[in-house]
Amino acid sequence: MLHKKSLLLALFGPALLPLTLSLSCAAAPIVLTKGETSDSINRVYASPTGDLCLAGQRFDPEGDARTRGLILLVSLSKQRVLWQRTVEPPDENEGSRFMACRTDGQLTYAAANVDTSTIRTDTHGLVYVYQFDTAGKMAKPVRLATTADNAFVYDLDVDADGVSVIGMAQDGRAQRRTNGIFLARLDAGLRPAGTTTLPTGAYDWSATGRLSGRTALLGGNFAPAAISGGDWPHDYAVSKIVAGKYSFSVRPQRGKRGDIATTITAANEIVSLGVQGTASRLTVVGADGKVSTDTAVRSTLCEVGSLAATARTVYAVRAPCGDPTRPHRLVAIDRASGSETAVGAIVGVPQDVFVAADRVLVVTKQGDDTLLLETLQR
Repeated sequence: MLHKKSLLLALFGPALLPLTLSLSCAAAPIVLTKGETSDSINRVYASPTGDLCLAGQRFDPEGDARTRGLILLVSLSKQRVLWQRTVEPPDENEGSRFMACRTDGQLTYAAANVDTSTIRTDTHGLVYVYQFDTAGKMAKPVRLATTADNAFVYDLDVDADGVSVIGMAQDGRAQRRTNGIFLARLDAGLRPAGTTTLPTGAYDWSATGRLSGRTALLGGNFAPAAISGGDWPHDYAVSKIVAGKYSFSVRPQRGKRGDIATTITAANEIVSLGVQGTASRLTVVGADGKVSTDTAVRSTLCEVGSLAATARTVYAVRAPCGDPTRPHRLVAIDRASGSETAVGAIVGVPQDVFVAADRVLVVTKQGDDTLLLETLQR
């Protein structure tokens, strides 16, 4: 068991400037999954009560090749998993991935991308919404009527009147496709309450999004309203949508979609870390749509697998240059100077990083594929 102690800081090389952080291990790691299957976490949401919902997917490499939805409710105060569910794809479909969740400690909601087939050329993407009670008992899932050939989730939000979901809606096949952003609403009983579509283009399935009330913040690879051919253009952008209309769209970075990671802060800033070769660049777009930060990051690392940010610090899971198969590392980047420092004192290999209030949450993996949730106090 780890005792609470100061987080070790180590420099990757002489080119990096020292960075003073006040971090400590808040508690022993929480075991999320035991490693019998291949599991991953797509989203972590912290409720006002201090509980966390974690949305992800589970795959059994020795099983039937189907991906199943994975949802967990974790109590930070009790330092344990309250309940965990592996959810079969609904309505005899072939694959499911939980992409976003919300919880108030009583009811937990999740939105899933569902594949109709395991054959890529034959599959269609559907979106389902799930509800779980305090014990993890699941209500009947609801399919969103997006009217599109393919739909993918960016995020969902919950209020007293029901559930809202935002995502990508795509029609057509490989030679010509039309793209839009859908906003769907379910009432408190999870009955359809309307769907609208912005038909002017969409972010792809890998985009980062946050939906809060009638405001959505998005970042990722953007495609125009219509594209021909099988490949998406490389066009990284960030946007703010309010009440179904664009407030702004900004292109703060240049590069391929796999080379730029995105996160959204509590202050509604959209933070991007891009990599071109061995050069890294950090940009921040404020809630007003203006680029407030554009700075080079001094680093010996390349690929960015996950990103989270506070008002002063960006936390990133990064891979060594030249060999992405080597274990990823967790680093802290000072937003003002661009200096990068290694973060130590975590048990497993970092997979994903999230920020919740005064804590940094790190999903790590041990050698036997056990997933841990490690909590660092800022």
